[in-house]
Amino acid sequence: MRQWVEVQDQSAIAVVRRAARSLAARHDWPKLRIDELAIVATEATTNILRYAEQGRVLIDAPAEGKGDVILMIFTDRGPGISDMDHMFQDGMSSGDSAGLGLGAIRRLSSAFDIFSGPEVGTTIVCSFAKDAPRPTHGVEAVALRVCHPNEDQCGDDYLLRQTPNATDILLCDGLGHGPEAAAASLEVTDAVSQSRSFNSEPGAVMYEVTEQLIGKRGAVAALVHIAHPQMELRYAALGNIATLRVRDGEIKRLPVRDGRIGARATRGYEESFDLVPNDLLILHSDGLKTLRDSYLPQGLLWKSPLLIAGFLLDRAFRGRDDASIAVIRIARDAD
Repeated sequence: MRQWVEVQDQSAIAVVRRAARSLAARHDWPKLRIDELAIVATEATTNILRYAEQGRVLIDAPAEGKGDVILMIFTDRGPGISDMDHMFQDGMSSGDSAGLGLGAIRRLSSAFDIFSGPEVGTTIVCSFAKDAPRPTHGVEAVALRVCHPNEDQCGDDYLLRQTPNATDILLCDGLGHGPEAAAASLEVTDAVSQSRSFNSEPGAVMYEVTEQLIGKRGAVAALVHIAHPQMELRYAALGNIATLRVRDGEIKRLPVRDGRIGARATRGYEESFDLVPNDLLILHSDGLKTLRDSYLPQGLLWKSPLLIAGFLLDRAFRGRDDASIAVIRIARDAD
């Protein structure tokens, strides 16, 4: 599913539940786990309607997980949860659901996070692992994308690879939206994945890909390589993919080089620097509004990468283009 499901009435509960079941069944998940996914989908969506009246849900199986991981984001702009401890007690839920409460939703999830308050509404994120979670090697990374509201193919795409030696991420935005933009992004992701320099030198990858795709429809892109365990970052970007580093509450926006893949061969703008424990990196396409303080409420940047990504993908979504975001955190003990 590459689109937000708008939760506005009771019919959305069945839509979200079916989407969760269908996605898990497509990847051959066991029946018990499919049932648990359906319970979480039902409970969380019902609570949106009861407490906020409307909101959004996104369900996805990231490509890098090969169907073994499913992510759910539930977000609303309601009054928030005033007594969080009370809501985690079993039985505290809406009258039309199973009455399991946030505590049961957390237990059924492989990972769970929540951000709630009167100024920010409530965002809940859950990840589910078919088998044992994969090691992160000191770098927690997640990427999400959604289509233009009138399309069913997403012109934004990404690659995320983690090995014991490195974390690599590509975020790209094919020009325009719809099938042609999706095809343009696929050309970029295919070229990057086949590059001789992928997993080592982003500038060299960018040059190789831009040279290979001269004359194509084109895309903008950013590449990040983080070496483990040194936590050294190398970066290359071409066009308007925004990249932010957050350290001790201070935000640094990395420069980019104007242009696009499809025009001429270039290494793009390059930079390298060391990362420290708890550094946060955020990459996003222009399908999201510029991330200023109004989109970064107090406490958000201390949450999990999945929650940060899900919250921003909703709150900063322009609604007239594809949108994508990647969030990377260096573990607090990655020294």
